[in-house]
Amino acid sequence: MKATLLPGPPELGPPVSWLHTVWVSAPHDEPVEWYDELDVLRRSIRCVRRFRDGSVKADSYASPDWRSEMPDQPIPPLEEINENPDFVAKEISKQEFEVAWEGAARGMKD
Repeated sequence: MKATLLPGPPELGPPVSWLHTVWVSAPHDEPVEWYDELDVLRRSIRCVRRFRDGSVKADSYASPDWRSEMPDQPIPPLEEINENPDFVAKEISKQEFEVAWEGAARGMKD
């Protein structure tokens, strides 16, 4: 039986924006805070998810489970996200994203 090869990760552009989103009424087992590093097409390059219990998860296309963890669609524009009263999104600086990314990476190593 011949194995089926799955396509690799998408070709992403360089990061051009960073986003922080809060899911106000996220279920307990879902992330409440989302940090995303985005390319010009608003595809997530790296992401951090923070849960209500304080645990964090960092993912990128270098992660072994990227197929199940990375967003498979571009992130909508801020205006569209904020139209839903269950979400509050804002652009953040690269430095703010890096703090979240490094904190999540340290948390994963403990």
